[in-house]
Formats: sequence, C-alpha cells, structure tokens
Amino acid sequence: MKLMLPITACVLALIPFAAQAQEAEHHHDDSAMPMKPRVPPSKGLNVTFQGKVTAFTIEQLLNLPQVTVHVHNAHRNTDEEYTGPLVSTVLEASGLKASKETEPLILHSSVVGTGTDKYFVLYSCAELEPLFSKGQAIVAIAKSGLPNDEGGTIQLINTGDAKPARWVHGLTNLNVMSVAQQ
Repeated sequence: MKLMLPITACVLALIPFAAQAQEAEHHHDDSAMPMKPRVPPSKGLNVTFQGKVTAFTIEQLLNLPQVTVHVHNAHRNTDEEYTGPLVSTVLEASGLKASKETEPLILHSSVVGTGTDKYFVLYSCAELEPLFSKGQAIVAIAKSGLPNDEGGTIQLINTGDAKPARWVHGLTNLNVMSVAQQ
C-alpha cells in the first residue's frame, strides 16, 4: 500500500502536463509546422514487365508523346499543371501494348509505383489505360512548364483521385504484376 501512494502521486502530478500536451496537439498551427524534407530526385525510371526491366532516362521520357494535366492538389489547396507522357505510353514502350488480345492481361494486372523515398502506391492497369479509364495518369517531368525540382524530378500524377495520396514524388520504379492465369 505504501508503494501505491508515490505512484498515484506521480500519475496525478503528470495529468496537467498530459492535458496540456493533448490540448497543444489538437490546436497546433499548421503554418508553424516545418515542411517535409524534399524527396531525393529520381534520375530515371525503371519499368519491370514480365521479368524484363526497361530503363528510361529523363531525355527518353521527354521524347515520348507529352500530355499536360491540370489537377487540384488538396494537400496544398492549389491548382497545378504537370506535363509528361501517359503512364500507359511508358508501359507500351516497355512491352505492355493495349489491344483486344492484351485486354485480359490488363484487366488482371496491377502497377506498383515507387519513389526514391520508398513511398509506393498501387494502381490496377485498367486505371492507367485510356481504353478503360476516363482519368489520366502521367509520368510528370515538368510542373508549370519547368523542370520539376520540387517533386523529385519525376512524379506519378493522376487526375482520377480526389486527393493526391497516390501521387509519387521522385518516381523511380513502375512494376507491373499480373494475376492472370497463364
């Protein structure tokens, strides 16, 4: 019983500090929070499809047909413009060409996009293919017409989601995985 009294006193003494910390947590000023560190820049993009890796430099990505998308970045509450090839164009250059014959493969495959900071996202191939989706997903290499230094040089940007949670800064890998029966 004598041991319980000091422990109880310590707990009671800490309650005001815990309440103060909890209050500060709920009323923090977002503008005072430090910004996240920048994602390390990606120097190129590797696409893995059916065991084969296709490496793209930024120059090679620039030589593919370019698309410009206008998106709303809910994290910053700003409208932004990005330019780069469609992900489907990059996948086609890596061997996954959309056609009547490859439709089952596309419908039964997914793509994992990974950034230099190891952040990764998952898409179905159908979400990335214009034959199946109204949204656009691009491998962005420019923001507002300029090289994208802020977003890790190469980014995966899509117009189909309400939030940019599946955007990848510093995009370095696209890995196509299939669950199609062979």
